[in-house]
Amino acid sequence: MIDRWKVGGLSVTELERQLTHKKELLLLQTVRLVSTRPEAAVPPADWTLEQLGLDVQIQAVVDKLQPLRAGSPFQRAMYRWKLRDEHWALAFEFDPAKLQATLKRGFPDLYNKQPIDAQRIIGPNDTVSYVPESAVLRIDEADLLQKLRNVVPTLDNVAWTAGLQEKSGSPQSEAKEAGHASRPKTVPAAETKPDAVQAAAGVPRIVIPIGFNKQEPGVTVRMLQAQGIERKISEFSTVFPPNGEGRLYNIRSTASSIHDQLLKPGDVFDYAPYIAATEAKFGFREAPVILNGKLVPGIGGGICQVSSTLYNAVLRAGLEIVERRNHSLPVSYVPMGQDATFASGYINFKFRNTTGGYLLIRTATDDQKLTVKLFGQIPAELTYTIESQTVETLPIPFKYVVNQTLKNGKQQKISEGKPGYIVETYRTKLQNGVPISRERISRDTYSAQPTVIARNRNGIPPGQDIQPPSPQPQTPLLEDGVKGPLFR
Repeated sequence: MIDRWKVGGLSVTELERQLTHKKELLLLQTVRLVSTRPEAAVPPADWTLEQLGLDVQIQAVVDKLQPLRAGSPFQRAMYRWKLRDEHWALAFEFDPAKLQATLKRGFPDLYNKQPIDAQRIIGPNDTVSYVPESAVLRIDEADLLQKLRNVVPTLDNVAWTAGLQEKSGSPQSEAKEAGHASRPKTVPAAETKPDAVQAAAGVPRIVIPIGFNKQEPGVTVRMLQAQGIERKISEFSTVFPPNGEGRLYNIRSTASSIHDQLLKPGDVFDYAPYIAATEAKFGFREAPVILNGKLVPGIGGGICQVSSTLYNAVLRAGLEIVERRNHSLPVSYVPMGQDATFASGYINFKFRNTTGGYLLIRTATDDQKLTVKLFGQIPAELTYTIESQTVETLPIPFKYVVNQTLKNGKQQKISEGKPGYIVETYRTKLQNGVPISRERISRDTYSAQPTVIARNRNGIPPGQDIQPPSPQPQTPLLEDGVKGPLFR
């Protein structure tokens, strides 16, 4: 017997022919899928078992028949004798991918709906709220696969058995004789013409109620709330200097790159990748940059206003500064000691999220200023203040250049110098407005700018600098931009 189908007395050739045909009919068995849930009202759909992914593996049975074809007549007869009480199972399985593809074709309205992630909303007053996620119904494919396995007809119930004379009794008696529980007999035995389509048309349809489950989106309100973005914990704004549209474009582009960035607990924010991403996505425009301590025309001017604004918000949230350096020259948009410059490959700005929860960076620009806000969780009673003080003023040096057109003893001032400064910056931690600790954050030096004076060579005092006052660095240091005159 093969899958409760009695095959005794058949020739090997006839058995293989009928086995192949039964497989074809089995694949053509019709299944109707119906919904029993009002909220998932989908029209009934009819499919064949083959469309639903059935794979009937008859090769293993065919392989067991091969000894009946090979060897001596005595060997074949002995093998046939050994088979007289054999009960062979028929292996089959359903392909989950093929089943899913059929379901997607058959129920497009169901599968075209996609789950929608929950969203975190930062309101106009910096309030944190959430838009709930939206799940969708999907057919419970695992449950359907199990139901399909249970209703696959046994071979004795496949409608057509060409040339088989069932002389030993009914299929029911044969099943009892088999002595084992098998798949339910969902299709009565019948003999029809050897035409697969006609035979399949005469087989009762199998009806399966389909179950459903919810497919949740990748982001839920519960997941967002677990991140701990509870409130705004710090904010800082800087005003745009009057340096033209190029600088404003660079600032807005860079600010948009860090907008809505989310840091996990312990993550280190690295400014360099955001500069690279901004350049790749938006490109930078012409705006003044600092090259070797001098303000010169360049590309990308303004990117350090973003890092400096972020730096000040980070300081006021009490976060750990990993890497930061001041500009070589004072800048106009933040006090000395509270700026953070950037030079690709040399100077970077990094800080660590030490809040214990997630940290959200938000940026906003208008016609006058850039604002950076940090959202997360720190105790509400804790606040921080920042204070910078100049501890030393560096004198203005003089630099002389040669102008042979000037008479001896005459001089001409080319540019007015500026003093340099050494500045210390402190962060004070307050609890309910009362200071509880104070730490020095940085000690910064801003270079003095020389007063440049032109004289006739004979009029330059002995030992005074003649341009250039010092050797140029081997690698020009470019701050607050990505390209300068020497980089074109």
